[in-house]
Amino acid sequence: MFSRYLYPVMRQLLTSLFLLPAAFTLNAQCSVEFTADTVTLYWGYAPLECMELAPTVIGASPMALLWNTGDTSTTLNVCDTVSSWYTLELTDDTLCTAMDSVFVQVIDVHCGNNGNKVLVCHIPPGNPSNAHTICISENGVPAHLAHGCHLGPCDMDNDSLNATPAQLQLLVSPNPMNAQATVQVTSVVAQHVRLTVVDATGRRTALLLDEDLPANGVRTVVLDRGQLPSGTTACWVEAQGDFGREVQRVVLVR
Repeated sequence: MFSRYLYPVMRQLLTSLFLLPAAFTLNAQCSVEFTADTVTLYWGYAPLECMELAPTVIGASPMALLWNTGDTSTTLNVCDTVSSWYTLELTDDTLCTAMDSVFVQVIDVHCGNNGNKVLVCHIPPGNPSNAHTICISENGVPAHLAHGCHLGPCDMDNDSLNATPAQLQLLVSPNPMNAQATVQVTSVVAQHVRLTVVDATGRRTALLLDEDLPANGVRTVVLDRGQLPSGTTACWVEAQGDFGREVQRVVLVR
C-alpha cells in the first residue's frame, strides 16, 4: 500500500527534475546584434550629436544585460566627443551568453571663430564637380542636407569633392573562416595604415600591419586563428589610416 501512494509522488518528482521547460532544452539560444559595425555622430551639429544604440536582443527571460559602460538597459544613449567602442553582453535565463560591439565614430564639424557654426560639404545640384566645403549656421544645415549635401568637409586633403566612397577598402576571405584567412587592405590615397584585430569588448588584440601605403597601394596578410581571441565566435578586423577607417566582422567556425 505504501508503494501505491509513493509511486505518484516519485513520478511527479522525476517529471519536475528531468522534463524541463522548453527554454532549458539543447535548442536554447541567444544573441545580441547591432545593425552596423560602425555608426557616426557629428559633434557640433546638435540634432546628430547623440544616438541611441538599440541592438536586437534575443534570449530567454529574464535576461541580464551589461554594457561596457556599466549600464544594464537594453538601449544606450551616447553623445560622445571622441570615437570609441561600445559592447553589450547578454546572459539569459538558460545561462546562454552572447556579445556584440559597435564602433561609434565621431566627426567634429565645429567651425567659425567661436566654433558655433557647422562644416558642410556643399554639392551644387547638377554640378557635383564643384562641391566645396562651407561653414554655415546650424539653422541652415537641414536645407543643405535635403539637397544632397553632407556634414563635414568635402575632403580631408583639400576642399574638393572626393568621388571615392572610402579611402580604405578591406576584404577578408574566406569569411566565415576556420584555420586561416587572407586580409587584403587597399589604400585609395597615400597614408599610414594600421591593421588590427579587435575583440568583442573593443580591445585590439593583434597588430597585422603598420606601415605607409602609397595611393592605390595593396597589402595582403594572413590571419591565423591563433591570432584571434580564444573562445570567441566572432571578431573584427579594423584598418585605420590617416584619411579613413574600415571595419569588417569576421565569423569563426570550427
